[in-house]
Amino acid sequence: MMPLHPPLSGMPLAFVVLLVVVEGVRSFASWRDGLRVTRRVLLISVIASTVSAFLSGYQASSPLGDLSREVQEAVGQHHAYGRLLLINALLMGTFAWIGARAVHGKKGIWVLYVLTLLVQLALTLWVGYLGGSLVFDRGLGVTLP
Repeated sequence: MMPLHPPLSGMPLAFVVLLVVVEGVRSFASWRDGLRVTRRVLLISVIASTVSAFLSGYQASSPLGDLSREVQEAVGQHHAYGRLLLINALLMGTFAWIGARAVHGKKGIWVLYVLTLLVQLALTLWVGYLGGSLVFDRGLGVTLP
């Protein structure tokens, strides 16, 4: 079976960066309603790509076999932050959904949404760094042709 994790793991970063840009433009632009559909598509894309990357990570780590204790701890840390990334993506989507339907307290929900969006960006960068470190520093998942 083709390893799905390498191509899927870059998608959450691409979508979350685009979402941060769209939210930044929405904050300053007078035509903010024109970005409503783009924002929804990107929110769904961030959540779906994060779920896909998370699940494909288990597919990628299952055939690794015996690993040293140090590498097992690094993989465990990558998985733990991946779970945190997944939970944050779901929270971010929930805050965006509640904020779109809220009648009172929209500002408070918007602040929570923006905070979780920024945490999502930071976590995506960190999880990607940890995954890249597993591949490039430890040679995990690398095979000779």
